[in-house]
Amino acid sequence: MKKNFYISALTSIGIGLYSQFSFANLQTQCLSSVPQFTGESNEGNLNELPIYIYANQAEAGSSYAKYSGNVEVQQGSRYLSAEQLEVVEQDSTQRVAFAPQGFRYSDHQIELKGKSAEVNLNNRNSSVSGASYHLVGRQGRGEAVSINSNSTERVMHNATFTSCLQNDDSWSIQASEIRQDIEGEYAEMWNARFKIYGVPVFYTPYLQLPIGDRRRSGLLIPKVGRSSRHGYYYAQPIYWNIAPNADFTFTPKFMSKRGWQFNGEARYLTKLGEGVIVSEYMHHDRLKNHLDDDFSRYLFYWKHNTSLSENWRLELDYTKVSDTAYFDDFQSEYGNSTDGYAVQYGKVAYHQPNYNIALSVKQFQVFGDVNEAPYRVIPQLDINYYKNNIANLVDFKVFAQATRFENKNPMMPRASRFHIEPALSLPLSNRYGSLNLETKLYATKYYQQSGNDPRAEQVKRSVSRVLPQVKVELQTSLTSPNTFISGYTQTLEPRIQYLYRPYKNQSAIGSSAATDYFGYDSSLLQQDYLALFSDRRYAGLDRIASANQATVGVTTRFYDGKGEERFNLSAGQIYYMKDARIDDSADNSSQGNSSSWSLESNWKLNDNIYWRGSLQYDTRLNEMSLANFALEYQVNNHNLVQLSYRYVNKNYIAQNLSRKTNGEAQDIKQLGIVTAWELNDYWSVVARHYQDLSLDRPLEQYLGLEYHTCCWAVNFGARRGVASRPNQRNNEIFYDRSFTINFELRGLSPSMHYNNIEKMLSSGKLPYLKTLAF
Repeated sequence: MKKNFYISALTSIGIGLYSQFSFANLQTQCLSSVPQFTGESNEGNLNELPIYIYANQAEAGSSYAKYSGNVEVQQGSRYLSAEQLEVVEQDSTQRVAFAPQGFRYSDHQIELKGKSAEVNLNNRNSSVSGASYHLVGRQGRGEAVSINSNSTERVMHNATFTSCLQNDDSWSIQASEIRQDIEGEYAEMWNARFKIYGVPVFYTPYLQLPIGDRRRSGLLIPKVGRSSRHGYYYAQPIYWNIAPNADFTFTPKFMSKRGWQFNGEARYLTKLGEGVIVSEYMHHDRLKNHLDDDFSRYLFYWKHNTSLSENWRLELDYTKVSDTAYFDDFQSEYGNSTDGYAVQYGKVAYHQPNYNIALSVKQFQVFGDVNEAPYRVIPQLDINYYKNNIANLVDFKVFAQATRFENKNPMMPRASRFHIEPALSLPLSNRYGSLNLETKLYATKYYQQSGNDPRAEQVKRSVSRVLPQVKVELQTSLTSPNTFISGYTQTLEPRIQYLYRPYKNQSAIGSSAATDYFGYDSSLLQQDYLALFSDRRYAGLDRIASANQATVGVTTRFYDGKGEERFNLSAGQIYYMKDARIDDSADNSSQGNSSSWSLESNWKLNDNIYWRGSLQYDTRLNEMSLANFALEYQVNNHNLVQLSYRYVNKNYIAQNLSRKTNGEAQDIKQLGIVTAWELNDYWSVVARHYQDLSLDRPLEQYLGLEYHTCCWAVNFGARRGVASRPNQRNNEIFYDRSFTINFELRGLSPSMHYNNIEKMLSSGKLPYLKTLAF
């Protein structure tokens, strides 16, 4: 296993370093090979502009004119050349030009050449035979037995079309009739035969393709692949451009091991807001592990944001799945099993310069096995008021909240919580630093009800808690141009904070029998550098630990001669004058004389190499408790190699989360290597490997390879990742292996010369996280 891991790691790095040469942009190459309009743009009606005719010889009569020898005709941006041209005045208002011996025509939209042509010089209607054409300023060319054109459309008979460049017949479409809508930027084709290198591979009685940047209804490129759990699968997106501000994509997907899944995504932008509504549905899962299940499997997702007026805001973020294993079995853009839960949230808010009011509801759908269902917040009212610079001296703010907590578990208590939090601060500053004095009051009232089950724990009906707080914070910044590194300027930014809050026993809040002992909505915060200076160790309001502590931290920064920050390092620690408590026992997270040391660092070694890291050293355990780092070599957003590492000590897990986990804790050690590189203008590769060093097994492996040209692209993806399945034993390892292949037609839009590196990077359960030092 180790040997395979190191081979995979070296391969990933080798792929990334394979090519460091600069290649011309593919879009520039493709568009430079197509005709470009170089004349002057004309405003107004082209038909009203004068016509200029040049020729070696001319013969004119009362109603006709015949020109021969290097004939050139120009009207604004329109240009026509021929060996012979005859202009006939059919009546007093219509003039028609005939080119019987071949011609060339160009304007700002198309270049044509053919055997003969008939053009109405007044309205631009034309008829061409034996023609070949090329769109101007964009890819698109072909041939036709005849072409009839007017100001809004072109109709081609027995015609071909391709976006490939000249002398490239990678793909083409031959149809009995092609109608190009000039303003709508699309082409309709009847009796269309799709050819690859001249060989017909597909027939359809009707086909529609975009020939511009506008969205068009029709079939999108399908997705094909194979997975250990899905079998072979085929997904065919069908796009419906409902309106300029709304569209819908319907994607039926067949999986040989599971059956049919039907997916839909609707996007909209209206006066009432913007949003997306998604559904994924499978009537019955045929996978062996789910054959006995009698429920349908589905996902529903709705996200909406709106400004109801200048001051009102509405937010909706709702995700619901049929079962807690849904994201283990199906990969979706709208959720992931690593998230741990799906949120169902809605909020309406009113904003003013000095205050805001918000009414919200929230609940969670937790994935996996949990002992207690999370609390629903139905509803919650938040009020914030701010008033700064009172008497040119102090700032005042107050936060108030009223919340109702419900739980579907009849053993769990319910509660209404009313909280108010006024704060008064005195900010003082000068060029040497700043001093902030703040006093705050936490006043909370609970009205609790025991669960409906007769066995439910009896909770105290009414609980009150009043906690004053005092905080003093001092910051300064010292700058020295004469550091031990020549040519750099160093700053030293000490920060000291004292926090005091008396003890209040909070064991009567919530259920003491619950495994989640943090109350109704509280959770332990990770103690990174910035969190050291936070008022509280717990998110939410149910657990506010006592505090008599001083936090000391310092940040140093190095700037180069151009004033660009190249390196910073922050370190800090909390010193406890007295153990923090939330009930009769000490708070495990803050026992002892001091907290863990927290360090964070960012380093821009040069214009291409970045480092970001953080760690916590536990002074009580005398060992490192947490560590994260990433080292990245980056030429641009598409050319990078990243090495990352994540570590969590098993004693830290047991000490901080022992009441929330079952079983024996173990160290988390994860090493990841990610490579993304444009090997040249045509080839792109993404490779990643995440290894669990504690269990000596891969977590996820992925290799994506893409070949893209001016007119087509193919993308291959192979993934192997740890997954779960029903009734899986604790020591059992199950991997899901999948392979995908996607084809795309390129060049139909001027902006389609991109690669899919970002999409490949974001795929999988452990996607790449962009790391920039500054």
